[in-house]
Amino acid sequence: MNVKPEGWAWAGRLAAFAGLFIAFGLVFGFVTASIAGLPGAEATVTLDWRSVTPVLLAACAATWLLAAGVDRRPLSALGLRGGSPGLAELGSGVLAGIAIIGAAILALAAPGWVSWSASSAPVLEGVKVSGLLLVAAFTEELLFRGYPFRVLQVRFGPVPAVVATSVAFGLMHGANPGVTPLALVNLALAGVLLGVAYWRSGSLWFVTGLHFGWNWVMAASGLPVSGLDVSISGLEAAVTGPVLWTGGAFGPEGALIITFVTALGTFWLWRVAGARRRSGSRWSTTGSLGDDDGSLDAGE
Repeated sequence: MNVKPEGWAWAGRLAAFAGLFIAFGLVFGFVTASIAGLPGAEATVTLDWRSVTPVLLAACAATWLLAAGVDRRPLSALGLRGGSPGLAELGSGVLAGIAIIGAAILALAAPGWVSWSASSAPVLEGVKVSGLLLVAAFTEELLFRGYPFRVLQVRFGPVPAVVATSVAFGLMHGANPGVTPLALVNLALAGVLLGVAYWRSGSLWFVTGLHFGWNWVMAASGLPVSGLDVSISGLEAAVTGPVLWTGGAFGPEGALIITFVTALGTFWLWRVAGARRRSGSRWSTTGSLGDDDGSLDAGE
């Protein structure tokens, strides 16, 4: 039986997670800055190892301390299975992400709104940026579809958990270059897509792969990723279509086409990911996050 927490225990857990994440982020950020040097005054939202590493370490530390240290549940209860099963889930998520965002880019290319020309691109640079995209995707999934999602899911149910984490996910990108109201709506909808995939599959690796595949295709196509220039290939994209449909400088995530594709992708993942339910540990928040039956109903 999955017992709901009493009173405000759920809020205490979320506050503890946020506090630990911020504290670890400050510590790891200071250490990283000391080693790599402080960023320049012109720095804004960027994607590099100096900015990603402290956030990753802070998210991992906060998750492990609360899930494994305090609640004494294995990380597999969050959908982080080790070995071949985890790799298989990650890989299938990547393919799903490629399929969804690939459909949107093809829809933009069909009327000639996006075209490409070849340019030189260092292979090692592309590999480095691909690694950054994977780490960034995993970090964001830990923060939004990891421990906080589980706490909200157990206390309020999966739908409120999806909605709350999706709104937070969209707002997190509010400072990105070129962001627009439509872009924020689309990013919140992307959060719904990721939340549904996590709820239905029960695998944080699957949703990490989905997130990474989505971003990687945009970067490989020479298009901005949430307003950031993170091109990883020898393709230069020329966007000539209407901004409403192409997203302009923000990239496809600021386009109306993404609104429709994300909605269709969410429906598709509801069905596909629901068939990929994995055994794990069911979570509750009565005193520890877990029951003794050892099962995870991803569609609960």
